[in-house]
Amino acid sequence: MNGFEIFKPFVDGYYDVENQYLNYIYKMAEKYFRMDDKEKNSLKNIDSVRKLVLRKRKLFLKSMGGLPSFNEPIKAKIKDKIYRNNYRIEKILYESLPKFYVTALLYVPENFDKPMPAILFLCGHARDAKAYDLYQRVCIDLVNNGFIVLAIDPIGQGERLQYWDPINKREIVRWGTYEHSYAGLQCTLTGSNIARYFIYDAMRGVDYLYTRREVDVNRIGVTGSSGGGTQTSYLMMIDDRISVAVPCNYITSREAYIKTNQAHDAEQNIFGAISNRLNYDDFLIAFAPKPLLIGASAYDFFCIEGTLKSYFRAKNVYRLFNAEDKISIFIGRHTHHYSSQLREAAVNWFKIHLKGEEGDFKTKDIDIWNPNMLNVTKSGQILEDYPRAKTIFDLNLKYFRKHRFKRRRIPIDMLNRYKMDIRQLLKKLFNIDDYRGKIYPRIIKDFKYGNYICEKIFFFSEPDIILTSIMIKSGENPTILFVFENGTEDILNRMDLIESFLEKGYNAFILDVRGIGGVKTRKINPAGLYDIYGTEFKLTYDSYMLSTSTLAMRVYDVIRGIDYLFMREDVKDIGIYGNGRGAIYSFFASAMDDRISEMFFENMLYSYIDVIETKIYDRNIVDERIVFHGLLRFFDIIDLIPLIYDRKYKFINLRDSQGKIVDEDKVKEKWVNIAEKYYPYINPIQYENYHLT
Repeated sequence: MNGFEIFKPFVDGYYDVENQYLNYIYKMAEKYFRMDDKEKNSLKNIDSVRKLVLRKRKLFLKSMGGLPSFNEPIKAKIKDKIYRNNYRIEKILYESLPKFYVTALLYVPENFDKPMPAILFLCGHARDAKAYDLYQRVCIDLVNNGFIVLAIDPIGQGERLQYWDPINKREIVRWGTYEHSYAGLQCTLTGSNIARYFIYDAMRGVDYLYTRREVDVNRIGVTGSSGGGTQTSYLMMIDDRISVAVPCNYITSREAYIKTNQAHDAEQNIFGAISNRLNYDDFLIAFAPKPLLIGASAYDFFCIEGTLKSYFRAKNVYRLFNAEDKISIFIGRHTHHYSSQLREAAVNWFKIHLKGEEGDFKTKDIDIWNPNMLNVTKSGQILEDYPRAKTIFDLNLKYFRKHRFKRRRIPIDMLNRYKMDIRQLLKKLFNIDDYRGKIYPRIIKDFKYGNYICEKIFFFSEPDIILTSIMIKSGENPTILFVFENGTEDILNRMDLIESFLEKGYNAFILDVRGIGGVKTRKINPAGLYDIYGTEFKLTYDSYMLSTSTLAMRVYDVIRGIDYLFMREDVKDIGIYGNGRGAIYSFFASAMDDRISEMFFENMLYSYIDVIETKIYDRNIVDERIVFHGLLRFFDIIDLIPLIYDRKYKFINLRDSQGKIVDEDKVKEKWVNIAEKYYPYINPIQYENYHLT
């Protein structure tokens, strides 16, 4: 490998590219933020507000994949009661969906004589959830002020860990935000959002409050902090039974938050939120003119500048309803938590607007409960007490089976039409135009490697996006375009493979799609570059909110690499070789572009359906970078093979969603049998497994 040279920083000094993908996302988002400004500034009367809210509610529900539909009784059980001075806590277990259990605590003031107002308390990202000390304090202050309080464990927290191993008593997938995004990826594939289950748990909590004779159902409020503020905001938009709301430590603006480069977890990332102008203030506007207090922390990572912008926008709408006194903001001088200051403000807001009392409450030291005393289950985990309980994995699989794409047999005489239709669909899903603009390549350096002449090349894939590449020439021969996981950075490790093609008379063209190799994005937050909450995770979820995906943009870059090669006089036929995620990018590009005459796909995921049918998948194989929202509403990998089958191709070491090389039985189940039934002419499928285990 002596003497081979890959790209140095800054494209060998020509361009600063470490921010280009990031800035591209910002620039795309900026257009929609200005459209949002214009739309909100145009709200001049109540009718225009109602039309806006109706449209945003529809967009929100669509991005969720709709809400579950289940009108059966909630099957609530009181598992135990504990008492303290002037209130009791009832330990509640209910089913928001069949066998999908929610653990909850109902705080009830003693000396009940007439129906009382109730508060639904929605927990943020704390491991103990409803038993977390700060959340206990909110609930206890509320119950001591004459409110019934229902505090529920969210998915992945408290007693509701979705990946709990009851035998070894451990988490298989880390609790909370990590778990939310892990299961959230599988929901993304089905065209839904894991948030739909958070929302429905909360709505069923309101259903439960309706069953209690102690509750005045016309006086129900909701509050929560951080992730609980998220849930509170969502409920404000879609559940008209809520009379008063206090979302805390969540409201900001998309424009302010996107620039922090912090990542949200899956339920907080709404597909199309930016492109459809579904902003934080839309949840506030949807609640008008009902009483609303925004709880904020001055030193929060949910930046206060965005909070204030959303507040003032919403206040303008409340003014149209002649209800300016029904909206307010309280800013605590502290970092991100449901502080005693926020707690006091929330209690007083509820006192004023649900009880008609003065807001004169002052909090004090509170005697809280040992978290273990607040367990609803005996073991502390639903999946241990109820082995047959359903999980998000089960619910998403059921959702997929209801909403999945339907295959139909494509006879050979209809194949060309099928190819045309699927390619048009892919162009629409990936937002790829037939006209892509002229490429102006820069060959910035020639050097020799052995007997081969090498060139360092860069060009613009589209405005503001540079792609780097290296050509290794053996003459005027067929050329293989290599798309490796790490682009040109992988040349050193894959030279044996590259040389095997060079020795057969091929040129080798190694391409860096956006964000990798010579155009790698800089690390933009504390998490690892490719980890959950890291740089690529964050940018991919930003792209989802822009109604696109990293997958779509990188497939586009591969096609631009093909465009460039076809410009060269020393290139004849073009083949492609993709590895890992690069194989997925190459596969989609090959399905869309029949100029590619020869294809090799190594270590490629063989089925997206396998991802949602496998509870514990391997993120080294499957992550957000090779997924787009609703993919499994349209096709799986096998359904695209008819677009390449009549060209020379080979799959090498196909991988399942756990990273294992796919065995013959799986290939038969997910590929051969389906091909025989729907696309018989593509059999036998060309694949090789070199290291079957």
